[in-house]
Amino acid sequence: MKYINKTFIGLIMLLVSVGFVSCEKFLEEEPRGFLAPENFYENERDLFTALVGVYDALGTNSETFLARRLHYLTSLPAGETYTPTLSDQRLLANYTFTNDHADINRVWSSMYAGIVRANSVIHRGASVPMNEGLKQQYIGEACFLRALFYFYGLRLWGELPLIVNEVTSLGDVNVGRSSLKAVYEQIIADLEFGIQTVPPTNQEGRATLGAIKALLAKVYLTRASSAAGGPDDYQLCATLCNQVLDMPEHGLMPDYQLIFGPPNEFNRESLFEWQGDRKLSPLGEHSILGSFSLPRGIRIFPEQTASDGGSTVSTVAYFNLYDERDYRRESTFVYEGESFNGQWLSWEQFPTPYPAPCWKYVDRTATSRNDFAFCGNFIVLRLADVYLMRAEALNELEGPTDEAYSMINTIRERARNRNGNPTDFPQNLEGLDKDGFRDAVLLERAVELGFEGHRWFDLVRTKRLVATLKAIDSTLPVSEKHLLFPIPPDELLLNELITQNPDW
Repeated sequence: MKYINKTFIGLIMLLVSVGFVSCEKFLEEEPRGFLAPENFYENERDLFTALVGVYDALGTNSETFLARRLHYLTSLPAGETYTPTLSDQRLLANYTFTNDHADINRVWSSMYAGIVRANSVIHRGASVPMNEGLKQQYIGEACFLRALFYFYGLRLWGELPLIVNEVTSLGDVNVGRSSLKAVYEQIIADLEFGIQTVPPTNQEGRATLGAIKALLAKVYLTRASSAAGGPDDYQLCATLCNQVLDMPEHGLMPDYQLIFGPPNEFNRESLFEWQGDRKLSPLGEHSILGSFSLPRGIRIFPEQTASDGGSTVSTVAYFNLYDERDYRRESTFVYEGESFNGQWLSWEQFPTPYPAPCWKYVDRTATSRNDFAFCGNFIVLRLADVYLMRAEALNELEGPTDEAYSMINTIRERARNRNGNPTDFPQNLEGLDKDGFRDAVLLERAVELGFEGHRWFDLVRTKRLVATLKAIDSTLPVSEKHLLFPIPPDELLLNELITQNPDW
């Protein structure tokens, strides 16, 4: 059934609704009902509750945005994952989707829902009587979240309707698409404000100074190779990355497996992560990523049934990017295991014959199915990404300098630490020219950051999406038009000022 997109009507409803679902680590509070914004923002507690509503827009009920739908758009079309069981999502993996695909509509809708909530906090927050420093911090966090939503949207759709004021009528959202330059400038302005107002340490699951600087570095790195690119973008990226790496609050975890899973939430390497822990929110912001990526027919926890898992698997081509000697391979995939009749099977013999990319989104220590399958946070930004961004930016500026090698080799050195037992793989890189180093960084990002929401964006910004996928399957109908997703057709009907992306 076609998903009927009602974004703009929903935005207006959100405007008058302040019944935000609260994240339990932030604030335990009953919904406040339906109030006009001018009657709601009366004190610090009101502003904080509204801010929690913006965080809540990142994902709700294992369904919207980071909780589920965004991953379909960034993993399946990247040749990273495939779905044996979900027919609608298989269209994304096979590049047979059309402009009215339901997941594209849902991501667009939830993105703008988050932007509208952020706009309300930013606009109304200024007049709330409370401690000025804390007020500016809350507004800075909302600016970070608005920038994050717009940055995802810019990379998915290109030019976007830029809505930065509080929405009070349908006329406020019936605007045309702003230029890439204008959207980038708004994202940068929001993040620069956040840098001035958000502290380096904060409560778990909320923005920090390190997260904001890392996101801004990624914005500059992405803009550098776009039509809106500026001459200083690579240098700005490299400088911001260095500032984050110098922060005492952050550092690489000594073992790759210590980065992920509920026992390791909000560790020193994690800069920003979305809470998907069912233990905290049984009916709310839990993650379905672990459940979807469990291997079907292979028992890896006591309560697992033969039908569990298998909705999302790794493609064989992506799995083959990982050398069998690489510790990150066994830390990311289930590629062998015991069947329910006691046979030991390799992934080729699984009932769903693909490696399972589950280890980053499950609790290996859990004793129940729900705790095992529904408790993995989604890490939006972590420090290893910053090392690799700086390596890439330095190479684009000067070629593979000693500092650039140091960045990527630091990540490879950590990968050699297998449960405290050093190995000799992967070895440090050396002797590459600029093109070879660029290729090496892209491969390192694929292996280090697998299934963390970066692969599609990396292939698009480096202009390698079509060639990479065609090299795997020459019959795949992917083309240059797929570098951007289509604007949902319902939006075109609701807003005559919006135009469609080329060839859609």
